[in-house]
Amino acid sequence: MKKILFNLLILFGMFSFTSYAQCGDDILKQALKAMGDSQYIRDFSVELIKDKKDTKTGYVRFSVVLNSKTQYKFNVVNGPANAQQVVMQLFDGDAVKASNLYKGKLYSEFEWVCGKTGVYNIRFSFKGGEEGCAKSVLSLVKQF
Repeated sequence: MKKILFNLLILFGMFSFTSYAQCGDDILKQALKAMGDSQYIRDFSVELIKDKKDTKTGYVRFSVVLNSKTQYKFNVVNGPANAQQVVMQLFDGDAVKASNLYKGKLYSEFEWVCGKTGVYNIRFSFKGGEEGCAKSVLSLVKQF
């Protein structure tokens, strides 16, 4: 009985590691490489898991302070097992200022020039409420 429990524990640990490895350092490295020559500011880890009771997964939100007269780049890399691509939106209060979803097409990055210094929210979600993981990088392109 102890051997069975021990084997189940090891098997469970392997599955946990596998799901973590699908959205780990390799994806972050891709996101860092995609930022190009811009200056790294911060990265974000997105992991949304669908609850059996929910019809939609929802979203995850991060707050960030952005400075006026500054051009920022936001890029995102999706996990290989994602059913849908991640939607990344930049909010000032309730207003969407920029997004990687433009005219029905999803892009892997967008750039935005900040008009006023303040706290902004970056919201990540998956189309159709699917679950998945992604890594995103915020970087500085240029200050005016």
